[in-house]
Amino acid sequence: MALFGRRDAKPDPAGERGEFPLPPRKAWCGCCAKDQSLTKVWRRNGMMRRCPCCGLEFEKPAELYARVQPVCPKCDEPLEQPGFDYGFCDGCGSKYELSEGAKPGLMPNLAQRRERDQHGKSRSVL
Repeated sequence: MALFGRRDAKPDPAGERGEFPLPPRKAWCGCCAKDQSLTKVWRRNGMMRRCPCCGLEFEKPAELYARVQPVCPKCDEPLEQPGFDYGFCDGCGSKYELSEGAKPGLMPNLAQRRERDQHGKSRSVL
């Protein structure tokens, strides 16, 4: 209970996940084709140890992060990079990687990846 300066016994769950919450932003959403607000924005401050899509636990996440763009070996979900900002579009729910001075980069979810795969894709293997 945080009343009168007493703290909860449980640690902050966001800190355990390796995320640091940030204030909302406005950014260009390629799916909505307009500037949208991103209310849920965070900075990744550590490697992901579990896939957010399929729930696979990574035994050696450092090996995945040795690649240019780390992805889950089971479902091909792009993984968040430490030190980068991410956010969800309030309009369509798409996830974006936010870099200062650049257009937001789409981090495709499972449905978006399936749509992309229907039309073909180019992929470099490292």
